[in-house]
Amino acid sequence: EANGVLIDPTKKCNGVIDCIDFSDECNSECGKEIINGVFLKVFAWLIGGVSVCLNAFSIYNGASKLGQGNRNSKFNVTAKIMINIGDLLTGIYLLTIATVDTFFHRANYCQDQFTWLTSRSCAGIGIMMTFGSSLSLFSMAYLSLFRAKTLGSSSLMIVPETLSWKYLSGFGMIIVVAVTLALIPLLPVLENFFVNGIFYDKSIRIFMGSAKKDDHFSVLKAYYGKIAKDELSWSEIGRLTNLMFTDDYGQVGRKKIPFYGNEGVCLFKYFVKTDDPQKLFVWLNITIDVLCFLIISICYIKINTNARKSRSKASENMRGAAGKQGNLVQRKQNKSLDRLQRNVAMIILTDFLCWIPFFVICVLHTLEIIDASFLYSYSSILILSINSIVNPLIYNEIVSKLKVKMKQFLNCFEECCTASSADGGIPMNNPTDVLGGIPMNNLAD
Repeated sequence: EANGVLIDPTKKCNGVIDCIDFSDECNSECGKEIINGVFLKVFAWLIGGVSVCLNAFSIYNGASKLGQGNRNSKFNVTAKIMINIGDLLTGIYLLTIATVDTFFHRANYCQDQFTWLTSRSCAGIGIMMTFGSSLSLFSMAYLSLFRAKTLGSSSLMIVPETLSWKYLSGFGMIIVVAVTLALIPLLPVLENFFVNGIFYDKSIRIFMGSAKKDDHFSVLKAYYGKIAKDELSWSEIGRLTNLMFTDDYGQVGRKKIPFYGNEGVCLFKYFVKTDDPQKLFVWLNITIDVLCFLIISICYIKINTNARKSRSKASENMRGAAGKQGNLVQRKQNKSLDRLQRNVAMIILTDFLCWIPFFVICVLHTLEIIDASFLYSYSSILILSINSIVNPLIYNEIVSKLKVKMKQFLNCFEECCTASSADGGIPMNNPTDVLGGIPMNNLAD
């Protein structure tokens, strides 16, 4: 029943609110939560928790090395810290969404959804997610450009003195651009482009749920007569709506639904259609993200190609080196190149799996081939957030460091076992063979 009138049964659970008490969309047959489904809820906690732990550890580890090494090393460490900070914010975003969903709005979210969507908290975590993902992606692109440039130069990756401030200013520019992109949708002067709708108090029964400009135009035209739709701004809508009610009603209670209040997960509004006033800004962001992915891919392919050429050249130079010693150096170079190739493949593969499918979905939604609105939760939890776990593993080589620690532990354990079985304090067998004065057990990475 809507405003005392029975609605068409086909309008029940169709995603459009027709009843003042939301009973057509919030009932035993249908409803919604901030995160729908046990699978996504578990993954939000899991990915968010792992992301926060990995990136916090990486930031702590990087900060301890920030003042060490040459300028090139400091640049690499700074870039990695910025990537980790961006990914840390993504992890915090996931944990915040999961917390709100589990402890604050789990049972009654469908009825109270607009209280959450119009809140500053929703807008705040939307800003945090947008800033974090932009900071991480821009820093990865900047780092890949820097590595491609320095690895191909004759300066042996030492940043010249005259370029130090130039590179550091790049980090500042990344932060400014990331903050700007996150805050632009909330600027009051741009509300005509970024406000998604208005939610009125339940005492105002002529508008249901999120009232968009088209909804207001229909009502205002019927009440006032001729209305210019193209000149209908949100401030004008507010003025005309106020004039429709006498002072007996008091002030018309309403809240604007901001850009980040498009869905319960408070994600950047990536899915727009051709008639959406936000489409240019949204597609500018998507285009920038795809360009960053292309830059990262091209740069690391170049780095990998240069490394292979260097290995071929080094192999020719080592042919004349002393037999075993030359083979030893060659083996170490091969291991380093293999590790580089694995990292490059992982960087490109994970970025591809995250961004290209998402880009395709955005295109299909804009062309109205599919309606991807229901994918916001999947996008925020699975597609866009998975890099916040992968990045610290790749860029900070956490897995390699854990492997080294494990090998050190196993070596220590083996030495203790050997010492305990020794006769007269002399080990029965010596696990360390020496080749050319170099212990064999030190060759493992």
